[in-house]
Amino acid sequence: MIQLRKYNERKRQYEPYEVPDEWHVSCYETDMGTMVNCCQCGREVRYGECFTSMQVHTPMGMGYAVCERCYFDKEVPERREVEGW
Repeated sequence: MIQLRKYNERKRQYEPYEVPDEWHVSCYETDMGTMVNCCQCGREVRYGECFTSMQVHTPMGMGYAVCERCYFDKEVPERREVEGW
């Protein structure tokens, strides 16, 4: 398992987060056509079609690539609920 960290919106702190070894999660690619796995659901998607995760980050705070569905159906609603926007 690959160890990442995920920000818990409700607790306002990072928690350990694991993804399978076979996933190619990324926060930076030089080729926008590179296929990566969404850091939330694992779906394969072109890096250039991804969003920057608001929850799954590197130790330095850079967001991993997340697919459109997870970004708008999971991450944004969670942030909206907690922040009240």
